[in-house]
Amino acid sequence: MPDPVLLDVTLRDGGYLNRHRWTRGQAHAVLAACAAARVDLCEVGYFRPRHHERGDTAAPVACCPPDYLAELRERHPGVRLVVMARPGDTVPSDYRALAAAGAHCLRLTTAPNHLDAVAAHVEAAKAVGLRVTLNLVRVSELTATDVTRTAAAAHRYGADVLYLADSNGSLFPEQVTELVALAAAHAGDAGLGFHAHDGLSLAFINSLSAAAAGCRYLDASLGGVGKGGGNLSLELIAGYLRTRATARYATVPLARAVPAVLHACGDDVPARFDAIASGLLDLNIDDLRVVREQNGELAALVDARTAPNP
Repeated sequence: MPDPVLLDVTLRDGGYLNRHRWTRGQAHAVLAACAAARVDLCEVGYFRPRHHERGDTAAPVACCPPDYLAELRERHPGVRLVVMARPGDTVPSDYRALAAAGAHCLRLTTAPNHLDAVAAHVEAAKAVGLRVTLNLVRVSELTATDVTRTAAAAHRYGADVLYLADSNGSLFPEQVTELVALAAAHAGDAGLGFHAHDGLSLAFINSLSAAAAGCRYLDASLGGVGKGGGNLSLELIAGYLRTRATARYATVPLARAVPAVLHACGDDVPARFDAIASGLLDLNIDDLRVVREQNGELAALVDARTAPNP
């Protein structure tokens, strides 16, 4: 299995916890941490051009105005900017300005009863050079036929990736495996991705199950921030892929960024990276105490570990 590609969703999905009131400085901090960690796909908000026309851009993550995207692109040239749009918030002609502002990828939410409407959006976005994903939401509520129809449509429309989104956080690993297999059988050359939620504390294992079943792309957020039960923790999956696989992600920048992200989302609980490091490195509480007494940084220990040769 090739190493999954991680896509950071801190700003967009974490925005549900702070009404998308991230400052531009906070957005820069998230992208800087991701760039330093070699996570180069960052979702920076919702694309809502009608807000731009009304001058309603005080919360840039909520609408992704052109100057916000251009500023991020200039400051973080190593990061590929991703935005999400609901087709009801956009028209196909909007995507030329999106590409011109520096976006790399457009993620379109969809459902089985909206497939016809999304076709023109995929075509228009692809025509101006954007990569396009279809994000099938609330997949736990759908039938097998819904999934296969959507996968076939993603292939037919020329989408680059079909995402299965466990929006309700209710899937179990065996269900994830089955859904990915269904999608893979009908998606043709479209890649597959998985967006986990952690309501049942299964985001991590569900994401690994999705990757094992054929998903190339995994969504995650700093500190696991996101609506509902939260998302897959970016520092956890990056650390896992570094210590158990061959990925060269770095966890130090991510672990250091988490406390500020949690604070911005109204959560003053310290980051739990110690627990993540303990699990990844098989450290007991005495080991952890020794590291702390030596003023060691657990994230640095994770980054110093490489996966054993197979």
